[in-house]
Amino acid sequence: MENTASIGESDSVQAALSRYASPEPPYAAESAAGRVSRIGGRTARRVLLTDATVLVLGSLALWRMAPVVGAGGISAGSGILLGLLTICGFLVSSLYATVQRPNPDAIDEARRVAVAVGFAGLAWMLIVTLFTERVIDGSLALLLTSWMIVTTFTTLACRRSIRRRAMLADPERLLIIGAGTTAQVLARRVADTAGVTVVGFIDDDPLPLDPSLEGIPVFDDSSGLSPVIEVTGATRVVIAFSRRSSTDILESIRNSRFGGIPISVVPRYFEITPAHAQLSEIDGVPLLDLHSARLSWGSRLAKRILDVTVASVGLIILSPLFLAVAIGIKATSPGGVFFGQLRTGHNGKVFRMWKFRTMVQDAEGFRMGLAHLNEMGESTPLFKIRHDPRVTRIGRILRRYSIDELPQLINVVNGTMSLVGPRPFVCHEADQMLGWSQRRLDLVPGITGLWQVRGRNDVPYEEMIRLDYMYVTNWSVWWDIRLLLQTIPGVLTGRGAS
Repeated sequence: MENTASIGESDSVQAALSRYASPEPPYAAESAAGRVSRIGGRTARRVLLTDATVLVLGSLALWRMAPVVGAGGISAGSGILLGLLTICGFLVSSLYATVQRPNPDAIDEARRVAVAVGFAGLAWMLIVTLFTERVIDGSLALLLTSWMIVTTFTTLACRRSIRRRAMLADPERLLIIGAGTTAQVLARRVADTAGVTVVGFIDDDPLPLDPSLEGIPVFDDSSGLSPVIEVTGATRVVIAFSRRSSTDILESIRNSRFGGIPISVVPRYFEITPAHAQLSEIDGVPLLDLHSARLSWGSRLAKRILDVTVASVGLIILSPLFLAVAIGIKATSPGGVFFGQLRTGHNGKVFRMWKFRTMVQDAEGFRMGLAHLNEMGESTPLFKIRHDPRVTRIGRILRRYSIDELPQLINVVNGTMSLVGPRPFVCHEADQMLGWSQRRLDLVPGITGLWQVRGRNDVPYEEMIRLDYMYVTNWSVWWDIRLLLQTIPGVLTGRGAS
């Protein structure tokens, strides 16, 4: 295959490896296992020290607050005991693992921390009751519950902050086995992730690299996995299937001596595999379980409670902003404050989606005359113009920071939209979507979603449909919360807005 970044048989293996060797001194001086152990161990120690500080200070705060809420009789020693019990719970829950470089899935980490804090709280109540004859009354139970909630969220925030700084200081260096479609999709997504970089592909039969990936070396299997790991400074090997046979890939891994380097596998059907998928087994063969994309009654209730609570509070808090925006719109252009547009929602039901008006009056009437400026391409049903001449001056500001979307909180309260979900398209655009793309209508459409987090209008139409489908097939309450939190930085920076 012709590729300037590829290393083929015409190259001497040793010469090729030296050409792409990592320039950083630590990678040349350490073994692969030693490098991973050093980075992971240092991060784990920082996390442990921070956890201990947060828990001890929090326990002392519990001791000081007890008399204030009428739950006296708690000593400083018993408060510190609660912190120590929680640390022990973290240790038992393997929250300080170093081999896999501590950067766990957020949902799994939150679950482990919450369980450890919960069990520590129960153990502390049992010890206090048995050895101090202190009765656990309602005031103390309420104080302890509040402590557990605050401690869980504070600990998670501190842990994520430490790991984020550690990843920026020592980026995760991925060596991908395979250079096919799946491998290149992974590499392109990694390109937008801070603290992670792709240092090379290994593939005897690679596909031509995407232009955005040019410069990443492609090693053939004759180079050997272990030497490539050493010279590229890889801290993780990712198996992303390509046109090579599974037998060849397994043989390459078995013949290598890469020691403590962690290995990750991208599922062959990664687009329908949830991040929280569970493993099962049949006679020792591991299986990845995929659950139905249809939400159960309990899941729908949980999602609805989250929607109504957050949207109602948001409408109350943002009411002064609503008033200021309304005055600005009326003062700068003729027409109404709000713009209601018919969209296709859950199960194809049509509803009216509300936004602050950002365009001139009768903007839809000018659409056909601007068709030649559509930046989404003729192959898609979407209509987007980055510098749309119909947008008013104040409208550009509202769009840049997504303020024009805030009235959709009304749609959330009345049940036609959700806080997080697939993007609701205009009716005539939705009517042109056929096949599996219609699965996006299995859930209530949302104000934000994966497409918003990935860059809004910077996301191509085909990728947007895939992201919506991935959200529908991977839904969880925790994922909704995480997407809501991830939306905030994108909105503040105006990334992908038009």
